[in-house]
Amino acid sequence: MGQFITKPLAALIVAMALQAHALQIISVSPQGEVARVRQVVAKFDEGAVNFGDPKAPSPLSLSCSDAQATKGNGRWISEREWAFEFENDLPPGVSCSLNVVPTFKSPKSQLITGNTSYKFNTGGPFVQNIRPGTYQRIDEEQYFLLQLNGPATLQSIKDNVWCAAEGLGERVPVKLIEGQERDALLKSQHLDKAAAKDPLQFVTLACNRRLTPASKVQLVYGKGVSTPSGVPNSVEKRYNFQVREPFSASFNCERENAQSACLPIRPMNLNFNAPVPRKLAEGIRLKSGKDTLKPVFDSDSGDGNNVVSNITFKPLFAEQTQFTLELPKDFKDASGRTLRNADNFPLKVATGAMPPLAKFAAAPFGIVERFAEPQAKAAGPDVPALLPVTLRNVEAALQVKGLAPAGKVSDLQATTDADIIAWFRKVQRY
Repeated sequence: MGQFITKPLAALIVAMALQAHALQIISVSPQGEVARVRQVVAKFDEGAVNFGDPKAPSPLSLSCSDAQATKGNGRWISEREWAFEFENDLPPGVSCSLNVVPTFKSPKSQLITGNTSYKFNTGGPFVQNIRPGTYQRIDEEQYFLLQLNGPATLQSIKDNVWCAAEGLGERVPVKLIEGQERDALLKSQHLDKAAAKDPLQFVTLACNRRLTPASKVQLVYGKGVSTPSGVPNSVEKRYNFQVREPFSASFNCERENAQSACLPIRPMNLNFNAPVPRKLAEGIRLKSGKDTLKPVFDSDSGDGNNVVSNITFKPLFAEQTQFTLELPKDFKDASGRTLRNADNFPLKVATGAMPPLAKFAAAPFGIVERFAEPQAKAAGPDVPALLPVTLRNVEAALQVKGLAPAGKVSDLQATTDADIIAWFRKVQRY
């Protein structure tokens, strides 16, 4: 019996055949709202061009709201992948559309079917860089510098950026830093030239109240920060900071035990938890009834225009002596903060007695002396060799008289490899 095919069925078969041989885009990136855009990529389900063909046409046309910002070039990455590279990252507030070129055909004469239009936008301004970094301790009146990916209106910054301080249940508004203070801040970060070209891309601000020392604070870049064209940011970002401790100074010296006075043969140190101008630190004095001592600085602390975090008084000091550590008047750190523990100064310190000592006279090594003294030569060859030792405040039972040795130094006789290695390790360690 013969078979007949109806017209609707024939049309369906033809459509299915054409669809089987159609060229389709399987993915396009980016789509929707994307903050950072430098490249557009379209991928096909099969080869769309002869790869390496320099005359291969573009399958998509790109159209953006900012023609100047969307300069770039399209190229085939492979026979199935096409990309458009922008010259620079797209600024905020740019919307783009991609449309299939209707005349584009593959080497097999396939037209692109399916979705023929794609859209994306870069949204509102976002923070590319913030200074200081969140790893740094900040000042109680810290200035912040935000580098955005594009211009943002100052009013939207004031309305949608705030500080969240620990212990406060309300937002702390920000104040914009302007004029000479802004210029100095930008110059210190080497951003003055870039900011001159696009001033709205660089935001300088501070929390509108003094922060509590040693507290935590967040700088909140909220939703709604807008471009001059009115495109708002839709993502909130929080930056966590730690406010530094109050300015303080601490004294330390080496002691025999916690209750003892300072060892007169070891340095005395004054440490600061914040940088202090060296010129000011040079005025610190350690005074006794007879002497006035000046601090000694490391060679890498530079001249008087630099800052220091500690000072040192070098020994020897007079033993069993009372000292007074005095600070200059109006002593402050490099930020102008007064000392939290200023009531501790002038600080009374004292030295104890010289500690016990037993060492080679030619420390750090000993020299065996043969006939070193005239009376030893006169005594003849039977007098043993001497190993001079300096003693101070050691046991009273230790007797040292004339040429009579207080102890015996034996010859080392290492007879095995293990003994030799053991002594060699001791020499290395000491």
